[in-house]
Amino acid sequence: MGLVDLTAITRVIIAHNPVGAEADPSTSDVLAQVALVAAGLDALGLPHQTVAVPDWRPWLPLAALAGPGTAVFNLMEAPPGRPGALLAAAATLELMDLPFTGSAPGVLWVTTDKLATRAVLAAEGLPVAPGGRLDPDCPKLLDHVPGPWILKPACEDASLGLEGDPVCSTPEAAVARARELAARFPGQAVVAETFLPGRELNVSLLARDGGVEVLPIAEIVYEDFPAGMSRVLGYEAKWDEGSFACTHTVRHFPEDSADQALLARAGELSRAAWRVFGLKGYARVDLRLDAAGEPCILEVNANPCLAADAGFIAAAERAGLSARDVVERILKDCVLPAPSTAASPPQEKKTGDRPGPGVTIRRGLETADRGAVEELIRATGFFNPEEIEVAMELVDDRLTQGEASHYRFLVGDVDGEVAGYACWGPIPGSLESADLYWIVVHPRFQGRGVGAALLRAAEAWMAAAGRPRVYVETSTRPQYDPTRAFYAACGYHLAAELPDFYAPGDGKAVFLRVL
Repeated sequence: MGLVDLTAITRVIIAHNPVGAEADPSTSDVLAQVALVAAGLDALGLPHQTVAVPDWRPWLPLAALAGPGTAVFNLMEAPPGRPGALLAAAATLELMDLPFTGSAPGVLWVTTDKLATRAVLAAEGLPVAPGGRLDPDCPKLLDHVPGPWILKPACEDASLGLEGDPVCSTPEAAVARARELAARFPGQAVVAETFLPGRELNVSLLARDGGVEVLPIAEIVYEDFPAGMSRVLGYEAKWDEGSFACTHTVRHFPEDSADQALLARAGELSRAAWRVFGLKGYARVDLRLDAAGEPCILEVNANPCLAADAGFIAAAERAGLSARDVVERILKDCVLPAPSTAASPPQEKKTGDRPGPGVTIRRGLETADRGAVEELIRATGFFNPEEIEVAMELVDDRLTQGEASHYRFLVGDVDGEVAGYACWGPIPGSLESADLYWIVVHPRFQGRGVGAALLRAAEAWMAAAGRPRVYVETSTRPQYDPTRAFYAACGYHLAAELPDFYAPGDGKAVFLRVL
């Protein structure tokens, strides 16, 4: 993806989450980030305006403010217990065709979910601690994952859920804590991992000239922690300034020559994570050494904290970078606005429909597309093996049956590459209804309007085929908040909800739009 020309930006809107008078420190900390970004924009000579987005709904204030030359510096963070708000806000910025900083909503979804992050890293051969989802009612995970275990909610950040001592030495303690976390964060899975005993490293990553730079690597040192006190960067260590954990948890930048091989390895793993997830602008990767001294990735943090006293800015300063430098490089690598995707009048031709610059939508499916379609489905890290198998069954049905197939496909090409696809079909037994089965976009092309282009082209095709009632089915899990927000923003409304359809706590949401 190309870099943004800052001379084309005439104004920057610093958008942040609302901060109430009773907000906890992990929420109010965003105001310190606003101050740093504003200082960087002042140094760049870029006019800016700060907007506290009400209830994480960017269309409320930004629709009237946005105009040509406007970019959004996205500092919106999720409130405790509502991780989907962050993802929906970013998805809305994308649908509003506004350039915005940080990673695209699909990337935020995967990296926000610690279980999804683990799955993608493991699939790419990158090291993670032994662990997985711990069901307190069926704790079989503990039988094959060595203890002691550290437990955390799957989709929270800022060390929420890591209050007290999150490390459990017995299965009974782990199950009890899992029940507590499940009750406190309903709808989220609980992650249990082997607590790694080694050193802890933070690797800050900053976009540079279309690539990424590894900033000086920090080590988190737990000074004089007494025996029995877990060495964990928990909630108290981050936010309770008067606590022992906070005053004795120190950020250190190793310089010993004996550490250079370790630091190089940590940087190599972090670069790989940047590439695998399609991160943009800036990120931080947290690692910890196992008993053999090998680094494992704990978390991948897209859009990390930019407060002046936070680890990212400390690493940037160590590299000789100012707030101006950091803000400039993040802005240059922002998610570009979606191309114009206004649907053309229905027409008979099946290839060459161009919804906007750089995106070509073609109807049909070619044999040569099969491998690319499977690769992009897997690259999202979103679908489980059974879902991937179903998706490819539809592809093979179309390739085998041709026009006789029930399934209609559209393929989105960007610069000659398959960037995404959509699949729909008429609902048997109905006169005017259609199912929109799949819209999938490769992570490398997210943020470029491919998904919206595919949706509108599919809608035009369905309308021309006499199928104006379009149904979409998706999960009600919090991780699917951005998906539901996408369809809601595109004119779909919730027509039905079936509780526990896919699994206990995982219902089916049915959306409808009449074209």
